[in-house]
Amino acid sequence: MDKRKAFSVIGLAFFLWGCSVPERPASVPASAAKIAEVSAPRGMVASAHPLASSAGLEVLKEGGNAVDAAVAAAFAVGVVEPNASGLGGEGIAVIFLAKPGTTVAVDYRSTAPAAASFSEKAPSSGYAAAAVPGTAAGLCLALEKYGTRPLSRVLAPAIKLADEGFLISPTLATIIADNYEAISKDEALTAILCPEGLPLSAGERLRQPELAESLRKIASGGRDAFYWGELAGRIAAGMEEGGGAVTAKDLAGYRAVERPPVRGSYRGYDLVSAPPPVGGLAVIEIMHILEPFDVARHAPLSPARVHLFAEAMRRGVADWSAYVADPDYVAVPVAGLLSKAYARSRAAEIDLVRVSEKVEAGDPSKEESPTTTFLAAADEDGKLVALTQTVSDFFGAKVAVPGTGIILNNELRNFSARGVNTLAAGKRMRTTISPTVVLRKGRGFAALGTPGAGRILTTTPLLLSNLIDYGMGIQEAIELARFYPAEKVLSYENRFPPATVAALAKLGYDLKPREAFDLYFGGAQGILVDPKTGRKNGGADPRRDGAVVGY
Repeated sequence: MDKRKAFSVIGLAFFLWGCSVPERPASVPASAAKIAEVSAPRGMVASAHPLASSAGLEVLKEGGNAVDAAVAAAFAVGVVEPNASGLGGEGIAVIFLAKPGTTVAVDYRSTAPAAASFSEKAPSSGYAAAAVPGTAAGLCLALEKYGTRPLSRVLAPAIKLADEGFLISPTLATIIADNYEAISKDEALTAILCPEGLPLSAGERLRQPELAESLRKIASGGRDAFYWGELAGRIAAGMEEGGGAVTAKDLAGYRAVERPPVRGSYRGYDLVSAPPPVGGLAVIEIMHILEPFDVARHAPLSPARVHLFAEAMRRGVADWSAYVADPDYVAVPVAGLLSKAYARSRAAEIDLVRVSEKVEAGDPSKEESPTTTFLAAADEDGKLVALTQTVSDFFGAKVAVPGTGIILNNELRNFSARGVNTLAAGKRMRTTISPTVVLRKGRGFAALGTPGAGRILTTTPLLLSNLIDYGMGIQEAIELARFYPAEKVLSYENRFPPATVAALAKLGYDLKPREAFDLYFGGAQGILVDPKTGRKNGGADPRRDGAVVGY
């Protein structure tokens, strides 16, 4: 059958099926939100922790721009959310510069050390699991190129938090307790998180004086203090003693790089997301697959909407898995994956009355022409920053470099045993992080993102659709119940309407309910800008300790 004809038949089936299934109203009304949406006229920061958000706002109120604020919050969140990011980790930032209306991505993904090797799978913990960290280089580069404040100023809040400490939240206390066995195997990490031999509890104060001193070195010496100075020596010595592959030469050779973001569009909105080797391509491809369908005529938690999104998500993720890797090592078919003609061909594969048995990667060449943290910042000049950082698993490699307070990543496990994402010296491994900026008529509309491992590639499209298709506020969009398809298995929060669950079961899904507001589904943050007034509205995820502040 001709693809155009097939698509029209499927569209008719979708229409008829949608009419036959009782719809339910949009799930969580704004008045029932667990966290109140925050509104402010001038500047705003949304992050995974209130103290990190406050660090960014402090810099904003002193006259700093959104990049200054994002960098301050990023350094601070590595202190107060040490399970998810920090100096031993990495990340990527997407920056929208309202004047002159351009976007850039700062890639500070970790890289494989020259001596790293493994046959089938890298270890998940220990020094041998760690790649060359990128956080210090990336944040310093973003600040130098696009910020206005000195490094010493934006680091001051993080240094203070590390020195004086902060009260541990129930969320962080639970994560420490859940990882206690692994933490206790490393003396330096145990000294930070279990100073008296037992995990720190909620309400206790976590002080990190060694980390404060490391941050002071960076404040005075910049990125070179991390990659060339005493800190580099301590990291290399720890690696040598602990059996890791990162050397002083690997550290000295590390560079953060600027890349053009990937771009697409959805119903008149421009989508700007993080480029390979991370997940923005999949996010945009999923939105392109969904665009031909009249999503908004179905309630947000209706079986029609959930099934359509699950099928589109599975195709976007399959293509990401097959094609996306470090673009310095692999020719990624970016134009093909972003092509709307290719997206339409993928949409035509979707059977609206039955779940696909197995979804394979497509062929975009025909069209060629857990454990992370996200934050967003906006200023009164229209700049937007969407930034995601990670150490991979919670507490990364479960080791801290003695005398530094630096918890190392375990990013080497994100390489694949075969395909485009295989290990190579200096290569950046693929991950799903997808910080995204949305523009409307050339002006900043939203900055959003989420942690959540594989769920990042599925949650981000849900957030975008909630905002664009349903006109939700940012807090309502974040709090709406989520789901995640993995082949025919559909994990979902148990807030789904019973009628939707029953209908999805009839479609052939293997349904896996999870608790309401489960941490499994990430911890999204976002900022929405009113196109008429410029007023900022921020949302934070109750699934983690997210907080929004503005002025």
